[in-house]
Amino acid sequence: MRVALLNPPGSRMFIRDYFCSKTTKSNYLFHPIDLVMLSGIVASKHEVRVLDCIAERLDVAAADARLDAFAPEAIVSLVGSVSWDEDRVFLAAQAARGRRVIAIGDVLHERAEARLAEEPWLEAALGNFVGADVLKILERRYDDVRDSVVRKPDGAIEKLDARGKLHGGYSIPRPRHELFPTHGYHFSFARSERFATILTDWGCPFPCTFCVMSTLGYASRPIPEVLEEVDELRSRGIRELFVMDQTFGVRKPRGLELCAEWERRGDLSWTTYARPDHADDELFAAMKRAGCHTVMMGVESADPEVLAGYKKKYDVADVREGFQRAKRHGLRTVGTFIIGLPEETEESIRRSLDLALELELDFMSLNMAVPRFGTPFRARAIELGLVDENDLVMDQGGAEAKLPTQALDRDTMLALKKRMVRRFYLRPSYLWRRVKSVASLYELRAQAREGLALLFRNV
Repeated sequence: MRVALLNPPGSRMFIRDYFCSKTTKSNYLFHPIDLVMLSGIVASKHEVRVLDCIAERLDVAAADARLDAFAPEAIVSLVGSVSWDEDRVFLAAQAARGRRVIAIGDVLHERAEARLAEEPWLEAALGNFVGADVLKILERRYDDVRDSVVRKPDGAIEKLDARGKLHGGYSIPRPRHELFPTHGYHFSFARSERFATILTDWGCPFPCTFCVMSTLGYASRPIPEVLEEVDELRSRGIRELFVMDQTFGVRKPRGLELCAEWERRGDLSWTTYARPDHADDELFAAMKRAGCHTVMMGVESADPEVLAGYKKKYDVADVREGFQRAKRHGLRTVGTFIIGLPEETEESIRRSLDLALELELDFMSLNMAVPRFGTPFRARAIELGLVDENDLVMDQGGAEAKLPTQALDRDTMLALKKRMVRRFYLRPSYLWRRVKSVASLYELRAQAREGLALLFRNV
């Protein structure tokens, strides 16, 4: 059948991706990994088109026209809590045209049965984007579905098994990157304009209580499948990658094997996530030889009690040592922080900024604390009365502060976050270091564009 993989239109630059949704903190937009992975699975059996309305800047009328031209029998769509009010209206209109609608996203990661009951246009909520459930639902083989919530022909809504809890390994057909737009994606750390977003594993084995990834289980793809995907990209001239593994090299021998294969190819350039307590000298050295130039690592907070309370399983000393190791191996570093956890005070924010300056980060990424669906942190925020369990809209990108803390209100939190961004990025010494480090005119222009967009959102 004809199946459209859809990133719906939106009034803002929405990022709906991997059971998270937010507005972009600057100007970046990477390929939605859910649709990337689903593209190979669905295209193995059906005729597929990808319509990324955010990348192509399509409004509702233009999106309608593109879908009408393809006339899909089914739509597999991203949805997000940050855009839910818009998503549900657009997708209900598609269902009214006689199109089946299957969706995946953070707003469906918790209480999906209730969402289906409220939204009669929604046939199913996928529990993951790396399994065969999507094919079984398209073929109406509902009894074979394993990790999704479905509406059966008799109207019954049924939750099947442990949604998204994958363990061990998984296998998928090659993702069809060629179906995605060639323009419209921008990645802050890419060193060339054309890049691809890939995923070599699933979820995360670490128990951080504020992160949705800890709720998904952990599984990895066979290395030959990953290499097939990368080599197809190379054949089309794409050598810049965003490797979206939440902790690259979780299984160190596998990470080293991937690096050895990429090093043999000799032409890849990439960015990925790592943990400061996990990536040792051997792994960082192998990553650098394989073409990695930038690693993103969680700092989260300079408060040891916060790190322990949210089960980060490392302390500030581990953070310092991890960033020092990355720098020794010539890797650019991005430190990610969470601002606005219930324990947050003005003093704790100041300490986090001091740590960011001490680490001499190349980039700092600030995320506002939000109660992600399905996480222990959400349950605690509801218990503390900081959020209503029926409130669906949240944005970690920082356009607004979702939660007050026990000491600071929302407006104060947002003002402190903006001040932290300005103090970090507007240091003359930092700006000079950034200019000296760029490797090409493209990179200079891209970083200037991203920097101006970031500062504009934090004035």
